[in-house]
Amino acid sequence: MSFLMIWFVFTLGEKIILRLCPTEEETAELLSKVLNGNRLASEALAKVVHQDVAFTDPTLDSAEITIPQDILGVWVDPIDSTYQYIKGSADIKSNHGIFPSGLQCVTILIGVYDIQTGVPLMGVINQPFVSQDLNTLRWKGQCYWGLSYMGTNIYSHQPPISKRNGSEPRSQLTEDASSEAESSHHFSAVISTSEKETIKAALSRVCGDRIFRAAGAGYKSLCVVQGLVDIYIFSEDTTFKWDSCAAHAILRAMGGGMVDFKECLDRNPETGLDLPQLVYHVENKGTSGVDRWANKGGLIAYRSSKQLETFLSLLIQNLAPADTCP
Repeated sequence: MSFLMIWFVFTLGEKIILRLCPTEEETAELLSKVLNGNRLASEALAKVVHQDVAFTDPTLDSAEITIPQDILGVWVDPIDSTYQYIKGSADIKSNHGIFPSGLQCVTILIGVYDIQTGVPLMGVINQPFVSQDLNTLRWKGQCYWGLSYMGTNIYSHQPPISKRNGSEPRSQLTEDASSEAESSHHFSAVISTSEKETIKAALSRVCGDRIFRAAGAGYKSLCVVQGLVDIYIFSEDTTFKWDSCAAHAILRAMGGGMVDFKECLDRNPETGLDLPQLVYHVENKGTSGVDRWANKGGLIAYRSSKQLETFLSLLIQNLAPADTCP
């Protein structure tokens, strides 16, 4: 049994390794030490983490696919947008369905990749705080998943077809949004509030007033998955593999992907070279700590390769020459 281990060091100097134990009783005993002897809370939490959760999905159940487990690596972000989770704001209003902040921006990200190639294969995004019942104050959540492996491309919230072959498997929502954007060159994008002014200025010329700001890399990626925007762009190097792997896998299943922003600016589309997809198995050279797994070139998440090519062409035209340098 694999153990999820978390370290706690208390002011009295006691160090506790909190782990998922073989039995519910053992886990509750460990939790009670962290929770200052609160047995009721400890037992309730232990019961939750040890329960067998039944998950069925018609699309997933109809798939017939075998993936060797020894080629798989996993990136997990247990709480993305931690600040929004701690702050706990439940009354933030959305802008065209996109929340700039608040609990809706909190996600749980699980991404699975091929350890030999670094290609993302499977992804799950859990959004636990979607809507709140005003009477009970209980929250309802939703979960999105996708799988892309050896010609099989399936994802949640679609008709139950086990195999979708071809290079661009896309939902009807993606088709409609792509057609509109490609015909009008009027894209929509979600960005971070900390995005560079030069990037924001170029985006305003490409997207007009269809630029949205939101917290959390996982949530912004989810906005692309949901079809709320065409593009998520981030030019900085402060997202990491655990932030992007889950959504990248889902977008691959939908016919999109997630690419290195700076490499896209350097790429000549006339050469016919493939888009520089993010990979998840190689550390960044000359770095240490968490920076080893940073997305050093920034990123762009998208649902359509053709749409991305058009977007990049327009973006580069509207960036000053100095801004296109890595």
